[in-house]
Amino acid sequence: MCTVVYIPQNGTSCFASLRDESPLRPKASMPQVNDENEVKFLSPVDAYAGGTWIGVNDFNNVIILLNGGFESHTRKRFYRKSRGLIVLELLSSELPVVDWNLMNLIDVEPFTLIVFSDDNLFQLVWDGTNKTRMLLDATIPHIFSSSTLYLAKAKADRKDMFDNWIAMNPPVSKLSLLNFFKSFDNKENGFIIDRSSTMKTISYSFIELQHHQTVCFNYYDFIDYKFTCVDMSIGKTLSSCLLPREAK
Repeated sequence: MCTVVYIPQNGTSCFASLRDESPLRPKASMPQVNDENEVKFLSPVDAYAGGTWIGVNDFNNVIILLNGGFESHTRKRFYRKSRGLIVLELLSSELPVVDWNLMNLIDVEPFTLIVFSDDNLFQLVWDGTNKTRMLLDATIPHIFSSSTLYLAKAKADRKDMFDNWIAMNPPVSKLSLLNFFKSFDNKENGFIIDRSSTMKTISYSFIELQHHQTVCFNYYDFIDYKFTCVDMSIGKTLSSCLLPREAK
């Protein structure tokens, strides 16, 4: 939930999320299909708060969470609702941007959502006081970094590295992007971080979305060295099907 990438290519949209968390936090489940309000969505589930940081539903919507708003903030002692539960609620929605706009977010910790809906890409920011909705250019790649972990210079450096990689027109896949992330050995502000026992990159998610057809959710657990991939049909006119696959 601390690095998010979006890459469009040849009718397919690719999304990636590196989750930076305390390695002592209870482990999340592997991605699974949930059915809420007659909407099917595919996501891992956080064992601690019961929410999630990434998912895709059968309305062709992808939602990914980043901790923090535009800037780092001082945490309060109490928040009435987990940000991951908000992601779960929006994954059961046909119109997540509209429903986010209608949500009461008072006493919810600041967060950013990257939302792909109706073939549009949005950045939705709650800074603890105000909501900001931005429509992004969905025809070009984007990278986003959490404000709670990365200062402005680190964010700019990461964007430069990503833009330079994209400029070389690499073949984009779950492995090529992961190899790009691993190619920068900076445990504080690189992509795969390890800040002692307090914070490290614990998982990598890669979603391939073929618009209104199928989605493939690849998930790497860096703590237990596990991998899974789940395919799901999307689009309300299609019958949902699941094909869990194990890596060879």
